[in-house]
Amino acid sequence: MKSKRLLAAVVSCIVLASVALAGCGGKENAAGGKGADKEQYLNMILQEEPKSLDPAKSTDLYSSQVISEVYDGLTRLEVDEKGKDVVKPAGAEKWDVSEDGLKWTFHLRDYEWSDGKKVTAKDYEYGIKRNLDPKTASEYAYLLAPIKNANEYNAGKAKAEEVGVKALDDKTLEINLAGPCAYFLKITYFKLMMPQRQDIVEKYGEKFGTEASNMVFCGPFTIKEWVHANKMELVKNEKYWDAKSVKLNNVHMKIINNESARMQELLNGGIDFSNVQKPEWKEKFKKADKFEVKKVIEPATNIEFFNQKVKLFSNAKVRKAFSLAVNREEVSKTLFKNDFTPAYGFVPPSLQIGDKEFRKEVGEEPIKKLKEENKDPKKLLIEGLKELGMDSDPSKVTVNYLTGSTSDQQKEICEFFQEMYQKALGVKVNIEYVQWPVYMKRINNAEYEISGMAWTGDYDDPMTEFDLWMTGAKALPTNYSNTKYDELIKKAALLPEEKNEERMKLFKEAEQILLYEDAVIAPAVYRARNIYQRKYVKGIMVPQFGSLYDVKYAYTEGREQ
Repeated sequence: MKSKRLLAAVVSCIVLASVALAGCGGKENAAGGKGADKEQYLNMILQEEPKSLDPAKSTDLYSSQVISEVYDGLTRLEVDEKGKDVVKPAGAEKWDVSEDGLKWTFHLRDYEWSDGKKVTAKDYEYGIKRNLDPKTASEYAYLLAPIKNANEYNAGKAKAEEVGVKALDDKTLEINLAGPCAYFLKITYFKLMMPQRQDIVEKYGEKFGTEASNMVFCGPFTIKEWVHANKMELVKNEKYWDAKSVKLNNVHMKIINNESARMQELLNGGIDFSNVQKPEWKEKFKKADKFEVKKVIEPATNIEFFNQKVKLFSNAKVRKAFSLAVNREEVSKTLFKNDFTPAYGFVPPSLQIGDKEFRKEVGEEPIKKLKEENKDPKKLLIEGLKELGMDSDPSKVTVNYLTGSTSDQQKEICEFFQEMYQKALGVKVNIEYVQWPVYMKRINNAEYEISGMAWTGDYDDPMTEFDLWMTGAKALPTNYSNTKYDELIKKAALLPEEKNEERMKLFKEAEQILLYEDAVIAPAVYRARNIYQRKYVKGIMVPQFGSLYDVKYAYTEGREQ
């Protein structure tokens, strides 16, 4: 989500804090109650068309949502009875770890692809190495950095056979790490570590993952139909290794990027659950008295980010000025009705390091210090303009703000930020609205000046937030490079779990560089969601990481026919 997971609407939909909705916590509830409906189906929303269902090319939450339902990796994230993410065996039924923590041996269960062929360790080896292959150009290849020679192969400095991934036989996969890694198990469920069929990938080439007919599946469901920009139809995968736990026969995914249309669908029964943000809709759902409501804190932060390839934003003082121009309290209060809280740091409150909450442990958020030292952001901007040799009159500065949605909600958000920047800095801000696929392409190619989005990591460790800004990282190109920052993150990556206190100090220093010294991004608010779910829906899991929802164990009980 880094899958790092990007969101359309930039601010309206993200991964949730762990919660099991309506009595779901695992397999005990997955069997369904005595009154389970005879016809088992679920209607749900995708806010945007998935960019790609190729695990190597997927970068957004919408594709991650689908991939999580039609694939199983070595492990799978589930939500326990306490509402916590737990890594459970999936494609691998068990694993062994060497005493030094460097060699991981995964023992695969006996299971099949949707076309009847066996899933083998070679499928995992091929998939991981394909994701690292420079020719694949996977934006999230850096997530596999803990693996021996992964970075070297991805940079073209090592051969595929030198990567620490090897199929010992059809059911045994060996992974060797470059060094101790405190979070390695937490990434084994991730899509970059899911199996891929070499024959299918090579048969369809660039079209792999772009149509339902161009894929095979190994998860709880398969894709029966994909009508682009309209809907996806998922059906139960009878060849799935845990098919007995899957009660839904059909999952209808409607692709609707207009908030009012989504809310009307939820109110009228066209969809069974959704996030609800606006007070007027909350009131309507309350009056309907057909919904259960759960507010969940997300491991997510809304951020503004700047392209340092653009002359204006190559200057740290200019970036600091734009960061300080963001009135975080007003964003929280006016735009999000206090559902979201002001963010003066990047790492969200729900993210932990070991058993400790990062935000509580590291003390004051960096931007609070920046704000205390600089009362007038316009003054900083003028200083930066002079350093750049540009006209020091802010009114002569025009900035282009790129956004990936044309919805009314997104227009409201962008215009709010436009007004903040113009009022605090005296600059002119133009908003450029484009469709989500175009937006993703523009961001990936660093063809923007300033933009904003909601951002969440992929696993419960601060590394998922900080490796994003290392030199050469492709997930969210800002053209930022800082050797000291890189060294801090590299050091933290190679420390074992028992040295989490040292890792905490390294991450704290890195966040200071990121937000206070270099102002690479401007966090605005920490996110939360209000999930409205019809009372007959049971068993949906909302993991903190991985996907928006997991409907593997979902079922309905008492749906009006």
